[in-house]
Amino acid sequence: MTNNYFVPPNNTEAEQAVLGGLMMSTDEDKRQYVISQIKPESFYQWSHNRIFAEIVKLIKSNYPTDVITVSDALTEAGDLDKVGGFAYVAELCKLPTAANIVNYARIVRDKAIQRYAINNLNTCVEMMMANDGLEVSNKLANVQQVISSVIEHAKTGKSKGLRPARDVVGDWVCEVERRFDDPKNAVGFTLGIESLDELMAPKQALRGSLIVVGARPKMGKTAFYNRVATHFALNHKLPTLLFSLEMTDRGIIERMIAQEGNVSADIFYTGAHDDMEMNCALARAEEIAESNMYIDSTPGVDLHHIIAECRKVKRIKGQIGLIAVDYLTLIKAGNAERRDIAYGDITTGLKNLAKEMDCIVLLLTQLNRKLEDRADKRPTAADSRDTGQIEQDCDVWIGLYRDAVYNTNADKSLMEIILRLNRDGKTGTAYAQLVNSYIKNISQRDAEQLAFKGRENNRSYSQKGTQNTNAF
Repeated sequence: MTNNYFVPPNNTEAEQAVLGGLMMSTDEDKRQYVISQIKPESFYQWSHNRIFAEIVKLIKSNYPTDVITVSDALTEAGDLDKVGGFAYVAELCKLPTAANIVNYARIVRDKAIQRYAINNLNTCVEMMMANDGLEVSNKLANVQQVISSVIEHAKTGKSKGLRPARDVVGDWVCEVERRFDDPKNAVGFTLGIESLDELMAPKQALRGSLIVVGARPKMGKTAFYNRVATHFALNHKLPTLLFSLEMTDRGIIERMIAQEGNVSADIFYTGAHDDMEMNCALARAEEIAESNMYIDSTPGVDLHHIIAECRKVKRIKGQIGLIAVDYLTLIKAGNAERRDIAYGDITTGLKNLAKEMDCIVLLLTQLNRKLEDRADKRPTAADSRDTGQIEQDCDVWIGLYRDAVYNTNADKSLMEIILRLNRDGKTGTAYAQLVNSYIKNISQRDAEQLAFKGRENNRSYSQKGTQNTNAF
């Protein structure tokens, strides 16, 4: 008795039926659906893989896909005899399968997913069994990543690792077509601050990007964090995952509700002056409650915890829009020779997470005090505390600056959002107002007027100080 236990899952008849159906079917919608669901590597038999690849080329070039054209294409590629010759291709067309081609394609896809899962789960076993000195927690994190890739493959058909350039080009063409078909959602993500979004246009913040926001205390980091997070949850309507290692989850929500309701958070403690303010705030609270926002305020978590929680949501929701972390040096670092190396590993891990989840990762970071010794205290990426790896890992680096923190005569609300690094677009300075710890949009013209007024106040103050000195 033959033991077929080790034969990978496959269905030869279904593979043949798909090929025959593609050559014989006159239903273009069905044919397009089938070639969008399976790829050449979905076929277990190499000969079927090659026949399918040539059929797809003919379909995409708007050529017929009969026995003659398919055989001719295989002949030009030097593979006709290898796949069984003209007789085998002709035999495929005799199968009465065109009507059920979609069902047969589903069988081929399911068998391919099973094979992919088995191969990767075997890899997981090897990783756990290996005597390579890695800690168990690291091994489990690697296993979880492999399992996530299996689930992603089952949903999208995309696999990790080396991919043929033809597949990548095909994905890119589909992406370009989507941009032109749906201009509104063609670019990356807006962040919800008008002047910054204008500066980052037309690409905006692209999926897979690590955005780092650095600032000294009192510059508005948390306000920036909240504004971007609520924008993703309420406007982009995508799963938004917040990791706050500094504030409580209730504290974050309270600030967000006040910001979105355009009210002072004081009303939640002293009572509103009228019912309208409280009703507005509660209405916005309901919107946030109904959104796809998730908050984790567990203190002292490490990178593995963040990654595990994100993968859990990705499995449930299928996609993620934003992962926001407040802030870098509160994440529990791993063992390393130096502190900067340990936090460098975290920023690299977050960049990899952005790519794996195909989303934006927003990371807040404190800056070194030394920048306050400079005449111009506007931050740069080199001011990041504890790691120089940030400049290498991030795709966008933003510094927040408020002149009022250092100059008492400057406008207290004006915030400079300094885009120092942007790998996919322009750099420059955008402006916003920080009112009651919440970010509000402001036009470039209004920002310039406020900045000018602040400079004039400083000049007048300096002159007055000189006159007073001379009086003595």
